[in-house]
Amino acid sequence: MKRRYRRHFDDYAIGENEKLYSDMAARGWLLEKRGSYFSRFRRGEPADMRYRIEVSAPRFLEETDLPEEQVAVYEDCGWEYVTSRGMIHVFASPAGSDAPEFYADPAQQAATLRVLRRGYIWAWVPVTLMLLFNFFMAAAMSGGTGKLLSRWGAECRLGWVAATALFLFVGALVAWAFYLFVHAAWRMGRLYRRMKKGVPLDHSPRGRMIPHRVVSGVLLGFVAVFGLLTLWQWVSRDTRDLPETADGPYVLLSDLGIEGERSALFYDDRTSRVTLERSLLATHYDVFECVDQGTDGEGEAWMYQDVYRLSPRVDRAVFVRSLMEDATFARGPENFREVTVAGLEGSWISGDLECIAVKGDLAAYVTVLGSGRETEETLLAALRALAECWAQEGGEVR
Repeated sequence: MKRRYRRHFDDYAIGENEKLYSDMAARGWLLEKRGSYFSRFRRGEPADMRYRIEVSAPRFLEETDLPEEQVAVYEDCGWEYVTSRGMIHVFASPAGSDAPEFYADPAQQAATLRVLRRGYIWAWVPVTLMLLFNFFMAAAMSGGTGKLLSRWGAECRLGWVAATALFLFVGALVAWAFYLFVHAAWRMGRLYRRMKKGVPLDHSPRGRMIPHRVVSGVLLGFVAVFGLLTLWQWVSRDTRDLPETADGPYVLLSDLGIEGERSALFYDDRTSRVTLERSLLATHYDVFECVDQGTDGEGEAWMYQDVYRLSPRVDRAVFVRSLMEDATFARGPENFREVTVAGLEGSWISGDLECIAVKGDLAAYVTVLGSGRETEETLLAALRALAECWAQEGGEVR
């Protein structure tokens, strides 16, 4: 193996990076290139080397390269230019050489950190916006944003149930990024203030930032776990043609007395399909059926269903309210009317198009369209069909 890669420290950890490169050189790995997150080393003879990092201070829209005259001065003093990445420029010199330090006065070196420090300060802008977004999303999910964001809150709550791992992944990613920004800003600010006071940079710090690495590693571990769960949910998603006989806790148009031949939706060629998706809080059936009632019938009829088998951790009342707030046509609980259907623990209808049913751990939102005879009786037929379907095997998936 002629090359090796190591995760280096962030830009603010100047002393830690210098020590890392020196330690690697002592083991026979000489720095070759510094990337965004990893440094590349080439195999060589073990050497006692000193590494120093210079931070460039470009003006707005200027290149981050060091001036050629500055590099020439450092090389004349015994420092060999090694590599650069952004505003970080690395030089090396044998430990026994008489190459002088770049700065005799720490306050002068602190001046070179202003641009880097400013970058960490500006990094608070996207972090703050990201936190505000998550705050409003949490407020909307809890119902604390009023009517204006109630529909968005309902979508978030339903998304939380149907794609729990994705929400956890995004949350863990935000927490990890927030911690990294806070830690980086604190470290950069502390280093700048110390050097302004005349405290020289420690080129070989004893600590290896273990607490930071542990916290960052744990948060990153959560990101990885929830990311894998999200991937698993996406990979395990099963979409197939809708069978002639329902194989899950959903109903067909024929169960409502609407007969016809399966066809494609006239405006986007969508065919009858069922998608099964499992999350950490629910099993979700997304069902669409379209039938052509023939020339003697009343045209095309189609039905949408979202059927959920909910985890005990899901609040049923809140979930039903979310279905009402997210309804396509009703757009709010005030437009739903509760009805009594034998075999269901709760059932509601809105107009002649939408209905909601609940029994045990099952909940369904159903929309029936295009039958040419959309009436309340059609929705009641859908609710009675669901009650019968859910009762056949005690509400278990068939």
